[in-house]
Amino acid sequence: MSDAAGPARRTISFAALLRDLREARSLTQQELATAAGVSVDAVSALERGRRTQPQPHTVRALAAALQLRDADRMALLSTLGRAGNEALEMPSRTLTPRRPSPPGVPVVGRDDEVAEIAAALGSTSGRLVMLTGPGGVGKTTIALVAADVMAAERPGPVYFADLTDVTEPDDALAAVALAAACAADTVTGLAEYLAGTSTLLVLDNLERVTACGPHLAELLTASPDTVILATSRVPLRVRREREVRIAPLGPSAAELLFGERLAAAGAPPVGTRDNSAVAQLCRRADGLPLAIELLAAAAARLGPRALLERIDGLAELPVAGPQDLPARQRTMAATIEWSCQLLGPAAQRLLPRLALVPGSFSLDTVDAIAAPDAADGVGALAELIEHSLVTRGDDTGTVTRYRMLEPVRRHAVETLEPVDREHVRRGVARWALRAGREHGVAIRGRGDMTAVEQVEADRHVLRLGFDHLVDTGQYDDAAELLWSVWLPLWMTGHTHEGLAWTNRLHEDDLSEQGRARWLVARAGSNRVAADLFTTAERAMRLAERIDDASLAAEAAIFASAAALRLEDFDGSRTLLARAEVLMKKRLDVERDVWAAVHVPIGHGDGALLRGDRAAAARHWRVAADTARKLGSEFSVPAILAECARAARGEGRLDDAAVMLAAAAELAPERDGHKPRAHLAGVAAAVAADLGDVASAQWWERAAGTEPAANSDELGERLGELVRRADALTGRD
Repeated sequence: MSDAAGPARRTISFAALLRDLREARSLTQQELATAAGVSVDAVSALERGRRTQPQPHTVRALAAALQLRDADRMALLSTLGRAGNEALEMPSRTLTPRRPSPPGVPVVGRDDEVAEIAAALGSTSGRLVMLTGPGGVGKTTIALVAADVMAAERPGPVYFADLTDVTEPDDALAAVALAAACAADTVTGLAEYLAGTSTLLVLDNLERVTACGPHLAELLTASPDTVILATSRVPLRVRREREVRIAPLGPSAAELLFGERLAAAGAPPVGTRDNSAVAQLCRRADGLPLAIELLAAAAARLGPRALLERIDGLAELPVAGPQDLPARQRTMAATIEWSCQLLGPAAQRLLPRLALVPGSFSLDTVDAIAAPDAADGVGALAELIEHSLVTRGDDTGTVTRYRMLEPVRRHAVETLEPVDREHVRRGVARWALRAGREHGVAIRGRGDMTAVEQVEADRHVLRLGFDHLVDTGQYDDAAELLWSVWLPLWMTGHTHEGLAWTNRLHEDDLSEQGRARWLVARAGSNRVAADLFTTAERAMRLAERIDDASLAAEAAIFASAAALRLEDFDGSRTLLARAEVLMKKRLDVERDVWAAVHVPIGHGDGALLRGDRAAAARHWRVAADTARKLGSEFSVPAILAECARAARGEGRLDDAAVMLAAAAELAPERDGHKPRAHLAGVAAAVAADLGDVASAQWWERAAGTEPAANSDELGERLGELVRRADALTGRD
């Protein structure tokens, strides 16, 4: 290789020459990487020509590892042009250290996070603290505030390195050393430079070079007095790392930040009329400080209410972000796109598909909408979570749920290709129909309240599937899905939504069975007694004609409830008897618990309307006993709470209060927080209608308390509610 500098070799590329020099010395890429102190990936990238502009320190390290003579070394450097000349130069010894600067704007709502970071850095196990979170959440700002706090407590120097533009992990250590005014480009050299100092290294934007994590861990081992505070959209995944996830701001802090940024832009203070608009804009920003700043800048020009009215039609905000921010953070689109560039192909395909689903979703939804060729949708989701583009929900339900921050969703959905959009809608529709069937059977068959909660949680996803079925003319499937889920929608207070679903279908487009299901769902969602009776009676006759006893019994129960509202007590009893006959002669009661429980509930409702509260209570106890005897999880108290809501809507505040009191009495001690919170929410509304503000406020607090108030206190409060309602209606 002594002629490597000759004219015939001058046109050879750096990649080819490096490979020739390595092979001439019988070295593997692994052996060369080890000798040079770089990664195997770096050597591979250089030899394949994927990386054409290596750092000068990398070239020097490779030349030393290859033990090149002057001619070979010059030949290698000459392939790099001016960069080769830089590699020949010795690094300057008069470097200037880079210190972190305090944030340029006030920091709002981050005291708890700063305290947690300071405590972590001060602990023996917290020598590498990584702040992670979505783009625009304020990781850099929080790191700077925490560094300022630590600088006052630690005797040693603090250095700041911005690694945004560093793309190769092997170059990250040199950039860190440069920030500390150190000419070393190896772990050993930097550790020797930092020896004896209690140094805090603040490393910003590590997401593109997370593979440098082992080097940082090695540095901490070699330099026991050094601690590192870093920011990244993804963790390093090394054992020394302690991850602190930075969450978006809560509502109060978000609105405070919005107001401060409005004032900084010279806008007048937010008036009372603008408070609601500001709160809604902060919800659209999902608590992301960068999104709030950008919205506040636009609102300072247009006004909060005007911006809110137009925001859905804006592809991008009409006012650019602050010029002192990096270009990638001057719009939310640029910030999100920066994160998307770091994703693998599967995660890049899944992100816009998930964006089509509003609200939260489960792993089942992910499976339904993943690309047809996606081998691992769950793996792609995990990658999106790691990059903070998807977050986990609060996990209060039985199924883990996930959600996308609203600014991320709005951007990602715009990138969804039409063919992918159609595939997502088809997949969601298939999943919705299957899930609806399963939930419907579980609820009607055994009163599974977990299935009720699942329908409520997936309501928006089910609606997306229902819309696709209607839009593509699959009307009978849409009617089946509607009938499967209208009951849990009713039980969770979403009657208006159930009625809106029924309005999307027309009976002339349906088969007889589809029409019967549609009529039952429409009857169950209807609040107008006369319309309810007519619809339910039609559904009952049609169900009997097609020999569907379950539908017929359900329709008879609704017709009975409508007859009660029309004060036809005899007709109501006759219809309930008809339902009971169908139930006993035609149905397997143990697999049709809904009908078995609702017949005595209907008798109790009739007794209440006739003024016989004692008889009503007896019937409701029969309903609860029936559910227990059948081994059902059906929550009679939850049904009574919803009946109380309906009674309140009809102005029957005294009956509503009685139903709530009975619901509380029948609720078992093990009843979860959610059913009791629902009961308390209805009680708060009744108390407000009675003009009892203090009681309404107590019930509102009870609805938000976990665990819920105890049974004795609930009973006393509900007894007082009954007395107040009776006093208002003249019953006492």
